[in-house]
Amino acid sequence: MFTYAFELARAANSPRLCFISTGTGDRQASIDSFYAAFDGTEVRTSHLSLFEEPNVPDVAGHLRSQDVIWVDRGSVINLLAVWRAHELPDILRDCWQAGIVIGGESAGSLCWHSCTMADSYGGIRGIADGLGFIPYANAVHYNEDQRRAAFHQLIAPDTVGYATDTGAGLHYENDVLVTAIADRSHAGAYRVTLSAERKVLEEPMTVLRLKRSKGG
Repeated sequence: MFTYAFELARAANSPRLCFISTGTGDRQASIDSFYAAFDGTEVRTSHLSLFEEPNVPDVAGHLRSQDVIWVDRGSVINLLAVWRAHELPDILRDCWQAGIVIGGESAGSLCWHSCTMADSYGGIRGIADGLGFIPYANAVHYNEDQRRAAFHQLIAPDTVGYATDTGAGLHYENDVLVTAIADRSHAGAYRVTLSAERKVLEEPMTVLRLKRSKGG
């Protein structure tokens, strides 16, 4: 996934990559694993922590200097709350509109969409206050637990949803879906809508299969 992101950023040789792990509470083990994954490569790594205070003096300047910003898994509810307290949504929107590639896994996918599913409250439920950079509903880990059924309940007649199995992702340019990608052989992606008769329509998407590389 990272190699794909670096290619999109046109920074394949020595990309600048910033890791944000707010959803885990800036867990040190996650940050250490990130640096270890790119040890010995040409990737210029950094991270942004917000607990207990930002670890860089100029958050906006640091993020705007990156080629790729990658958001870790964790609690999307907590992530959104902390980001909003630090005015990060406006900074990230500026980065996105400037052409910096932004992405992530699990919570790092959910956060960019208008409405999502989350298990941050202890059970799977829909939330409607995502950042809204991408005007669609989103579900991740679609092939696990009861997420497929829960996502079907979230879809309204005027809503388009995109769901991905573990190991799959979505590539948008601005707010237009370009393709689904995956680094696992059986990971799928799906377009989910509701018909006028309120019947759920789930369409499997063509998935571009990526080769796995160091860093994921």
